[in-house]
Amino acid sequence: MEDAVKRTYVLARDDGNILIMSVVIVALLVATGMGYMRWASDEKWDSEYERATIQAYFVAQTGLIERGLTFLRTREPADLPAARVNLLPGTVEGVGIHFNNAVERAPGAEGNLFQRTDSYDVYSTGRVTFYGRKFSGRQAEAIPVDRVATMRARLRSFANYMYLTNREVTEHNEIIWFWTPDTLYGRTHSNDFIGLKYSPTFFGPVSTSQSEFRYYSPQNIYFAYPPVFNAPQVNFPHTAQSIRSAASPFLTDQNGRFGYHFVLKPDGIDIFRYLMGSGGSEVRADSFFMNLNVPNWQAIFVDGEVSIECDPRGFSGQLTIGCSQNMWLIDDVYYSTANPRTGDFDEASTPHLLGLVSEKDIIIEDNIHNGGRGGWEGGTNPAANQNDWNRHSIVITAGLVALGSSFTFQHQNDDWDPYQGPEPDERGWIYLKGAVTQERRGYVHRSCNNGTGYGKAYRYDFRFDRRPPPYYMEALDANGHGLFDIISWGEQRPVRH
Repeated sequence: MEDAVKRTYVLARDDGNILIMSVVIVALLVATGMGYMRWASDEKWDSEYERATIQAYFVAQTGLIERGLTFLRTREPADLPAARVNLLPGTVEGVGIHFNNAVERAPGAEGNLFQRTDSYDVYSTGRVTFYGRKFSGRQAEAIPVDRVATMRARLRSFANYMYLTNREVTEHNEIIWFWTPDTLYGRTHSNDFIGLKYSPTFFGPVSTSQSEFRYYSPQNIYFAYPPVFNAPQVNFPHTAQSIRSAASPFLTDQNGRFGYHFVLKPDGIDIFRYLMGSGGSEVRADSFFMNLNVPNWQAIFVDGEVSIECDPRGFSGQLTIGCSQNMWLIDDVYYSTANPRTGDFDEASTPHLLGLVSEKDIIIEDNIHNGGRGGWEGGTNPAANQNDWNRHSIVITAGLVALGSSFTFQHQNDDWDPYQGPEPDERGWIYLKGAVTQERRGYVHRSCNNGTGYGKAYRYDFRFDRRPPPYYMEALDANGHGLFDIISWGEQRPVRH
């Protein structure tokens, strides 16, 4: 009997402990469950917030493109804003809105020789709203997330291309090929079919507005970047209006009566004016017209024909020379900081800039200084000629633009040409550091007379990619609107409201 009572007491005591332990365990489970529920809720909130920030970023990018870039690319260069312009907001259906859209000229460009003044900053704020936790039966809280995106775009000029051509064939529909000796270091673009023969080398981007290249016995063609096909065409205007408008002085040939000759010097510019048809270089030397100071961001335009050379000491200043007729290169044209034999110079320390723009052709004159009469391989002692740098080749440090036709050379020994040079008529090299733009690609070397003309040693002046010569030609589309390069993207941290 006593044992039965003792067992009943122990069971009653254990039941009480079990009940207490059960309550404790249930409480712990409830607390843990609530903790997990809150953790899961926080995780969901964080996940929704992270998703909203990503969406807001892409909505802001849409604003940059649909509002800012579209605004820039539908304007002629003269209509681009000098001050901040606010643009309309927009909606990305089902995602969010973009607002505070604006375009303004990039700051800090004024007076800095190596910073383009035609760069623009574009701004857009993207907003996406997500819904947070419910509290006491209330509506879920609407939480907006903003992200501000920025972009800098730069108006493209002809100087942004190392080699830019509208048509790749001659007037007789002959293809001028890029071939093995051709090595180009900057951006190359043609609106036409680019012809590739043997093994040319392209260290810069290559693009064409056509769907393919033309090949002649292709071998080891090297592209540092994948070629771009079906690229937008670059419009070639008939006149150099920006140079005409800015020119000081503006010189006229008085209906073909006068020709002008420029000698570019480190301490200024000598201009000679002579009667057309009155003689050669001797007449030019005796026809002094005016002297100009060292040009400081200046343009000169000749409504007529012009010939150009530089002083043996080179040229100093920032200048673009334009003309309405042919431009003749009489001798070397190089900066005072350049190597007079090769045209090499230190881009970081050279402030000088030169643009040469013709509304017709730019032509290397056939004379002794430029290697005429077989200056490189002609005569009884070719090696002696090659050691005499005044007897062959031409050095050019400039951006060249031939709007009417080509950058080419005089006396190519065609069968129909009354003038015939020696055989061979190799004249040396074109040592060019700058850029070449031409409406129709021109010959600088022919197979006539077992070789006539020049080899190409073309290198891009990479300063042109940041700043072209004064009043240089802009690269426009077929509607006259500016073409822009996106040079940077940026964003600010998400804004939590």
